[in-house]
Amino acid sequence: MKLSSYLNYQLKSYIRSYRFIPPVTVFLGWVFILYAYKHVPILSSYAVSSIVLYLMMTWIAMSVFSLEDDSEKHILFSHLGQKTKFLFGKWLICLIWLAALFLFAELFPIVTNSFKGEMTGVHLGLSFYSHLAIGIYGILVGTFFAVATFASRRYAWLAAMLVLMVSLASESLAEALPLVKWILWLFPPVVKVIAWLGEGDVVHLEGAFWNDALISIAYIIIGAIVVMWSFKRKEQ
Repeated sequence: MKLSSYLNYQLKSYIRSYRFIPPVTVFLGWVFILYAYKHVPILSSYAVSSIVLYLMMTWIAMSVFSLEDDSEKHILFSHLGQKTKFLFGKWLICLIWLAALFLFAELFPIVTNSFKGEMTGVHLGLSFYSHLAIGIYGILVGTFFAVATFASRRYAWLAAMLVLMVSLASESLAEALPLVKWILWLFPPVVKVIAWLGEGDVVHLEGAFWNDALISIAYIIIGAIVVMWSFKRKEQ
């Protein structure tokens, strides 16, 4: 089976399962509420939609990876030839949904003229960076617990929710509990991305921004490697 045929099959299966409806509906509803009023700040609004996208992409990833039972999965393995193609195909489906939700979150306030300031290239760049990076974090979290061998499906959802909450509250946790500061490096560096959208709409990207961006990229690469290892270990 070609990867393109597999992607087409996966996308149709996910749409026909209707599992996309709850997370997509929640995301769209949140964006509508966020821009119910006019003249809202640009970057802080995009920060909120990025956080919601983080939660929804975790949800979407876990639902995408739960489409098949074990017998269907092994049939797909045999048709694809390589188990990693199964994983990469699932990730591409998640990225398609990420792109669709990002475009809606990005364009809706522009089309409805909801911002109080004028959009600049820096605003667009930061919005793209935050939605993409944090959305991928969500995909990695959802995938990790969907393929985990140490928890049942019920506890996988609870564990994923715990990771989401800790990553969002990591800055406060580090201040309140200095002893756990180094453990927090295991969690997605969401705060390092969001922090640059919470300083007002006049932003100067300094060296610290690029350091944080490199940390984000490194986390995504390492996270993808860890997830691939977990997947191969489970399916060997």
